[in-house]
This record gives sequence, C-alpha cells and structure tokens, in this order.
Amino acid sequence: MSSEQSNVGSVSAGEAARAAEVPITLRLIGIAMLSGFVGMVAMLPVLVGLPALLDLFSTAPIVRFSTFGSFLGLGPSLALGIALFVMGGTLFLPIQFLVVGAYLPPEEPRYARGVTYALIYWIAFVMVFLPSTGPLGIGVFLVVSMLYHVFYGLALGYLLDEWGEIPQHAV
Repeated sequence: MSSEQSNVGSVSAGEAARAAEVPITLRLIGIAMLSGFVGMVAMLPVLVGLPALLDLFSTAPIVRFSTFGSFLGLGPSLALGIALFVMGGTLFLPIQFLVVGAYLPPEEPRYARGVTYALIYWIAFVMVFLPSTGPLGIGVFLVVSMLYHVFYGLALGYLLDEWGEIPQHAV
C-alpha cells in the first residue's frame, strides 16, 4: 500500500463547517417548493406540447396516476391526476431533494445535482408509465420523458442553488 492517502470522498474541515451552516429551514423548504413549481412549469412544453404536436399525447397515464388518490377514498380522474402530479413535483420531490441532493453527483456545478435527482425518478417513471405501443411511440416517450425530467431537475437545482443553497451534509 502506498504511503500517499487519497482525498476521494473525504470532507475538508471547511466543507464540514459549511455543511453545519446550511440547515434545512422553513425558508429553504419554501424555496425548494417554489423551485419545484417553476420546474413543473418549465417542463410543460415538453411534457404536453411535443407529444401533442406529434399526435401522441394521451391523458390515460395521468388518470392511471390518479389511482394513488384511492388511499384517500378518491376515484381516478384527470383533475386528480394533474393535482397529484403537481403536488408531487412541488411538495414531495423538492423536499426530498433537500435531503438527498448533498449526496448526488456532480460535485460542481452543484445545481446539476438536480438533473441527477430527476433522472433517478425518470427511471421509475419509465418503468411505471412505459406505453404499450410501437417502437416509435416508445422511443418518443423515452426521449420526451427524459427531456422533461432534465428540465425539471435543472430548474429545481439551479433555482435552489441560486435563491438558497443545496445543503451539504457532513458524512
């Protein structure tokens, strides 16, 4: 074994002190939620616009997504699906990103961690919502859904890093 030590994965004293200075506060949660909402708006042209232009847009997956409302005794509907989708992207995902964003690559630029985070959710999204259609439909779905997850992640990460800060936890 070499006498040189690797610094990979180590946290410097300065970084540890900075990490301790960035608690997850109500202000930061509010910024994250606003950033998530802006991310939802930023991805709408790709989420709806591009598939509609290609005559591939369908509301069936949104109605299928609304079945999560059955936990609250609500029946599936397009309005409920949209509401749950917006709530997830505005409330759940941004707050979860505050917790896990510090552990995601890349180290710099920090806002790009939002893209990494969104692409993790893209994998799950594809597994749940992959359409049973021909190769063209599947290809368009994969590309378009990846693009709008990237748009969402960029907006979430950039705005959170610009208006607040992505917490860096000392591990």
